[in-house]
Amino acid sequence: MFDLIIRSMTQRKMRTGLTIFGIALGIFAVVVMGGMSEHMTLFIDKSLKLVGSNIQVEPDGTFGGIGTLDESKIRQVKRVPGVTDAYGILITSLDPESGGGGFTGGDMVFGVDPEQQMKDAKLTSGRYLIPGDGYKAVVGSSIARKFNLKVGDELEMKSKRLQRTSSITETRNVSVVGILEYTGSFFDTSVQIPLDRAQKFYKMENTVSLIYAKYAPGSDSTEIARRIELSVENVKSKSPEQNRKEIEGQLVIFSLITISAAVLAAIIGGLSVMNTMLMSVSERTKEFGLLKALGAERKTILFMTMGEAALMGVIGGITGIVAGGILTHFLNKSFEAQGSALFAITPRLILVGLLFAISLGVICGTYPAYRATKMSPMEALRYE
Repeated sequence: MFDLIIRSMTQRKMRTGLTIFGIALGIFAVVVMGGMSEHMTLFIDKSLKLVGSNIQVEPDGTFGGIGTLDESKIRQVKRVPGVTDAYGILITSLDPESGGGGFTGGDMVFGVDPEQQMKDAKLTSGRYLIPGDGYKAVVGSSIARKFNLKVGDELEMKSKRLQRTSSITETRNVSVVGILEYTGSFFDTSVQIPLDRAQKFYKMENTVSLIYAKYAPGSDSTEIARRIELSVENVKSKSPEQNRKEIEGQLVIFSLITISAAVLAAIIGGLSVMNTMLMSVSERTKEFGLLKALGAERKTILFMTMGEAALMGVIGGITGIVAGGILTHFLNKSFEAQGSALFAITPRLILVGLLFAISLGVICGTYPAYRATKMSPMEALRYE
């Protein structure tokens, strides 16, 4: 049967080629857009693993952005039953004029207490911040690559603030004392400096953006987060589980937006399969009639027609996956110069792309195959 499928496809090279191209184009879109979604999923997952073990306390009323809290809130959070310790961080943009900043992307400055510094991300060179450090910085791998930094180099920070009708931009160099290894998280685009220096430079004395509350192992983090909200005014707090659910919910929306256009392109490719198979069935009516007259069963003709559609789906799917992989590879290479990447081609994405292509071929080939098996031998042989 396989030789009949191959012969049928090679006899109609142009039509077969165009159909495979249509499927490949759809799967190419799925891979590229899906690669962007996969990268964001991995990025969020790795970021949460690095900071997700603490309760996050933020200003009430903020959503998806970074607000401000008075440092006195840290002492209030520490007094909540079940909280073993708490510390604040100040988050702002490295260069306000370039946009970005916050957890959504861009180069960020983290003002951190050196004694509470997150050390789960290892260093490739240098050291972590220590108490007494002045304008010293530990930078992420993407920052180091983007600005071609090594330990001992200087990095410029910018602060922009409004004064009456004009804006004032101030600059300050910090000395790099450590470079983090690649983590695949927002720490790659971070510049960590002592909290007191960040507050002074950005004119945000006694201010933090977020508070992280630690709790004893085995405690109910959701219950402690609820206590914090009840005990401390004008804040909202989220346990690690609640924080993950909220971010994953936002990620689903992002994925739906990025994938919907790609799926539409893939469906159009599937319709081209159906069109090709309908034309093929029409042109081969006598052939099917002869096969039936010679004793071929309906399921043989059904499998032959659907097999042809499925094979075109496989070839188109593999072609689209390879093309999408090549494009995203070169795009990531070009973005590496800026210290970032946008796409991640994962085994899951490859499997989804291939199964989607095969499914399109089989589903869109079902109706033409059914039409082919429906004809009686005499009717098919008389067909002109």
